[in-house]
Amino acid sequence: MKAMIPFLLSITLLSCSDETKTPPIADIYEIRDLGILSTTEYTIGKIIQLEDLPEGWESYYKIGERKLLISCKAKVKAGVDLRNLKKGDIKVNGNTIRIKLPPSKITSFTMDPKDVRTEMESITGFRDGFTQSDKNNYLRQGEESIKEDLQQTSLLKDADKNARVFLNDFYKQMGFDKVVIIQEKEGGEHE
Repeated sequence: MKAMIPFLLSITLLSCSDETKTPPIADIYEIRDLGILSTTEYTIGKIIQLEDLPEGWESYYKIGERKLLISCKAKVKAGVDLRNLKKGDIKVNGNTIRIKLPPSKITSFTMDPKDVRTEMESITGFRDGFTQSDKNNYLRQGEESIKEDLQQTSLLKDADKNARVFLNDFYKQMGFDKVVIIQEKEGGEHE
C-alpha cells in the first residue's frame, strides 16, 4: 500500500497539471526571416493615347499630325516588409500574441515588354514617325499614370487584409490561441 501512495500521488499531479501549452516565445520573431511578404497581386492595363499636333510657330513648318495608341499591362504586388518588425512590436501574454505590423506598400512593379503593344500609329503630312525614344517616353508617362491610378484601387487594403490572415494562421499554428494584429498605416496611424 505504501508503494501505491507515491504512484497515485504522481498520477494525481499529472492529471492536475496545466494542459494549455505555452507557445515558444523564442520563435515569435522568426517571421522577420520571411523578409518581404507580398500578399496581393494586381494586373493593371492602360491605354496611352497621344495626339501630337503642331502648335504655335511649329504649325507654320510642320504640316500634318501624329497619333499614337499604346496598350500596356503592369503587374503590381503589395505586402508587408516583415524585416521592419522591431523589438517590442510583438508582445506575448500567455497564449495571446499582439503584433504591430508596418504598413503595406508596393513591393514589386513590372511591365513586361511582351505586354506592351503599339495598337495604332498614324502619321500624316510631312511629319516624322515616332522614334523608339518617343515611344519609351510615352510609356514612362503611362507607367506613372498606372502608379497614380493605384491610389484608386484597394491594392494596399487587400494586402493589409491578406497579411493579417497569413500572420493569424502562422501564429495559431505556433500554438497561440489568440492573435491580435494592429496594422500601422502610412504616417504612423493604426488600424
